[in-house]
Amino acid sequence: MNNYSMFLLLCLSLPYISQAHQADKLYLIGDGGQSLERIDQSSWSIHPAILQASDDAKSYWLEQNNVYEDDFQIMGSTEGNFTRPESKQTAVLYLLSLWPRCCSNMGLAIIEDDQLIRNIVFAGGTHHLYSVADINKDGLDELALIGGFGMGGSNEISLSLISLATESTTLLGRFPLVEENCATLSEHSEHNSFRILFDKNSPDEFKVEHYHSGCDDPQVSGNPTSVSNVLIEAVDLKDDYIDLQIH
Repeated sequence: MNNYSMFLLLCLSLPYISQAHQADKLYLIGDGGQSLERIDQSSWSIHPAILQASDDAKSYWLEQNNVYEDDFQIMGSTEGNFTRPESKQTAVLYLLSLWPRCCSNMGLAIIEDDQLIRNIVFAGGTHHLYSVADINKDGLDELALIGGFGMGGSNEISLSLISLATESTTLLGRFPLVEENCATLSEHSEHNSFRILFDKNSPDEFKVEHYHSGCDDPQVSGNPTSVSNVLIEAVDLKDDYIDLQIH
């Protein structure tokens, strides 16, 4: 098994991202220092809407890649109102192929009343998702996609915050959650984790808290090493997140 595949499996077995929650006006979007309960998603693998989505997505990826190797898995699901208010939809993240090594073949299905209403394909080592409170004031929930990559003893975990309000996918922000090189066993090895927050009193920016520590005792609480503000800049991802036609 290649290094990337092993790292992705590690992400599956050791989740560490906490779901967003509200405390007064402050929302926690993601926390690289906490763990998230993993829920069995196997029932989605036989759901008719997901079988429809994965079949169409597989056809798409087979046309794009000559190294496709089928490895269908349900990575996660979450509920929310992603494309219209009060819709009670479910977003299901699925993996089709771990190859090409750099860019796993992924799919994101939006289901409403057991029907597939959107089917988005994209490339990347994404292994989890959860819903996030409305950030851009459009009355819809956002989605946090968690992805990771590891090589040479160094691992990086990141969070992409996306909106599905339009017919395309919009990126509201991309942030680091964990950056560490502890497996290198170097004297310079270190562990860095990040907390991503959104303050409704500052609606144009996110706050990023950085926690730095050694590998023997990773810091999971206490005061951050530094705090920075990141402006919200909506970016259309239609060239990277492809909406497939629903038949």
